[in-house]
Order: sequence, then C-alpha cells, then structure tokens
Amino acid sequence: MSASSDNPKTYTGSCHCRAVRYTVALDLSNPSFEATKCNCTICLKTNRLGVRIPDPEQSFKLLSPASLDEVPSYRFNTKQTQHRFCNKCGIHILCYGEYEYEGQIYKVFSINAVTLDQDQEGLDLRTWKVRFWDGKAENWNAEPAEKPYPGGSYY
Repeated sequence: MSASSDNPKTYTGSCHCRAVRYTVALDLSNPSFEATKCNCTICLKTNRLGVRIPDPEQSFKLLSPASLDEVPSYRFNTKQTQHRFCNKCGIHILCYGEYEYEGQIYKVFSINAVTLDQDQEGLDLRTWKVRFWDGKAENWNAEPAEKPYPGGSYY
C-alpha cells in the first residue's frame, strides 16, 4: 500500500485535461510496493486505484495549479479526508487527511494511480500487485485481500 523511498523514480501524472499535473517518486521495484482498491462507494464510483505516499513533502510535487487549495475538494462522512478532483474534467486525483481507527489517528496521502501518465519507462499498471479493502462493510480489521470483496471491482 505504500511506496518505499529506497530506490524511487519520479513519474508524472495528471487529470484528463491536464489542468492538474504533478510528479511523484515511487519505488516500483520494492517487493512491498502495492496499490489498493476498495469497495466503498467513493473508491468504487471513482475507480480509484490507491497508492499511499508515505512522505508527500519529499515525494509529491504539484506542478499545476500553484496550490492544492486551487483543486476542488470533496469531503464526506467524517469530513477529515479531502478528495481532490479536477473541476474541468472531473477526474479524481488524490486524497489526503486523517482518520481515526480504534482510538488512533492515522494520516494519509494517496494518489489515484490511474492518473499517472502512461507510457513512462518502467510504469505498467498491469504488473502491479493490487490488494483489496472491505471499506463498504468498514471491515478495516481484515487484511487486504487478494480478490475484491463483495460490491468491489477489479481494475
């Protein structure tokens, strides 16, 4: 679910219309690198393929617009996580914020990996290890599964 910083390579990403553009450093060669899909409504309806970025200050750079404050945000449920999307083409780019689970606060910063620009050397989403969460049932105690939970989808 996370990207290591041992051997990162910088990749570019954007929304469909390229109004929102970014770079992100990912270590795709790390055996623990994985992406995730969830069966909750926001992940399912945005076809989100999540990749956590453990140190976004070092690994993520927004190229345009000048600030994430200029990228619209959608918040729901606890309103503690911001889902950022392009207001021109509607593509969901990333999410960040925090959530509480069993009394502990967790920070999260995650890109929607399908927004990575394809045809970059070494980038082939078909080869990624993808694990699946059961967010629909709020079954966060379960380890990520090899196959989608009910109500989820493959990528």
